[in-house]
Amino acid sequence: MTQSFSNGVKAIALSVAVVGMSLVLTGCQQNVVYQRSMAELNEKAEALMASGDIDGAVSRLEAAHDLQPDEPNTTYNLAIAYQTQGSYDKAIPLLKQLVEKSQLDKAQVQKTLGITYEAKADQLAFKASEAESDPKADKAKIPSMKAEAQQAYELAIESYQQALPGLKNAAEVEKQIEALQARLKKTQASAGADSESSATANP
Repeated sequence: MTQSFSNGVKAIALSVAVVGMSLVLTGCQQNVVYQRSMAELNEKAEALMASGDIDGAVSRLEAAHDLQPDEPNTTYNLAIAYQTQGSYDKAIPLLKQLVEKSQLDKAQVQKTLGITYEAKADQLAFKASEAESDPKADKAKIPSMKAEAQQAYELAIESYQQALPGLKNAAEVEKQIEALQARLKKTQASAGADSESSATANP
């Protein structure tokens, strides 16, 4: 099941179109060397992503982002690389920044944010489920993992809903929202059962 979860998350992440990985850079002649270095970093990151070397792609994109933190394509690509790596808490702030400030397709970025929240929620729910069946796991952490998963599902639904008006594949996203609402209810029910069990054990 662990392998299946990992493959599912990677498939979702890699299905997102990476925008402008090979940057089209323009500017004054004095910036040619700088532009070339940015383009080379992004092109190398693109090749590494395609070959499955996600950590290598992250390193290259972090270097490009450090050179020009306000460049939206690099920021988006770095967020996708973090998402694919499973570093959701690093990807989310970058995507939120792009929604607020960039000129990229906001609906697509908002959808990508929803995908990232969804993947984070699934990961937390999976870890909570594993901990419940593992006699050696710290059971005290399970309620907080379920609460975090619940919040991430709620944020994923909210992000998808905000993306809907600008998406061509709105029907597909609407189905995903319905599926997430079902998963959210399951997580809420599980958290409620934990609370009842705790109350019974500690009257």
